[in-house]
Amino acid sequence: MIAKTYIDGRWGQVHVRLAGKPTAPPLLMLHPTPKSGWIYERLMKDLAPGRTAFAPDTPGYGASDPPPAPPSIEDHADAMFGVVDRIAANGLIADNMVDILGYHTGSSIAVAMANLRPRQVRRLILVSVAAYEPAVRTEKRAALAHWPMPVEDGSHLQRMWALMRSLSDARVDTSWLHESLTENLRCGSRAPWGYDAVYRHDLQSALDVLAHDTLILNPQDDLWDLTRANAPRVRGARYIEMPGLSHGMFDLETKKISELIEDFLQR
Repeated sequence: MIAKTYIDGRWGQVHVRLAGKPTAPPLLMLHPTPKSGWIYERLMKDLAPGRTAFAPDTPGYGASDPPPAPPSIEDHADAMFGVVDRIAANGLIADNMVDILGYHTGSSIAVAMANLRPRQVRRLILVSVAAYEPAVRTEKRAALAHWPMPVEDGSHLQRMWALMRSLSDARVDTSWLHESLTENLRCGSRAPWGYDAVYRHDLQSALDVLAHDTLILNPQDDLWDLTRANAPRVRGARYIEMPGLSHGMFDLETKKISELIEDFLQR
């Protein structure tokens, strides 16, 4: 069973999903842009017998209150530590030392958290890393100025659906795509803020100085080649490629992924 609660955060209330026993080791799960903790619900249920899994909606996404302006990855890292500390103080997790799983934008935030407060993070699981070269980050950030806006005939929804279909695992059904599209829409005009934070963040340098036990999972999604190229930056990381898997994999390959997580965290 997944419980849902709100925690007072840096920019207002943060919506959090929780599963598992408060006495079990806590795993913080950070989602990609522009989704929410929704993407982890099935995986959380699978992990819950052995640990507490909790997935906040990044501020500005899902059901969490937004910041007043586009935040940086470091801002998000600080805000997520505030959530961890408050949840621990409320007795919802056993300790404020956490393992962290991040996916796309969540991976960038997870690395920033580990480098910001290294003693409060035990291990990291990074699923796809957006470690772009500086020139590429500059180009991608400039392109956000042309982010598609809603139009009267609703054709922007069709374009979003087509993009999601092209990026998602071929096995996901229309029900999953519909729920995923709904999550995309909840952030409104703030949709590109997460991408802006990623493109401003020097993840390559952050990976170079990372000093935590790290598992890097590389599904065959839109960061497949980038993740493969940058995984060696993390000293001693365990690296696993997952060919054929893409967005939607946490619902399609729940057992396989939960076993990889547990095997790594229990070492």
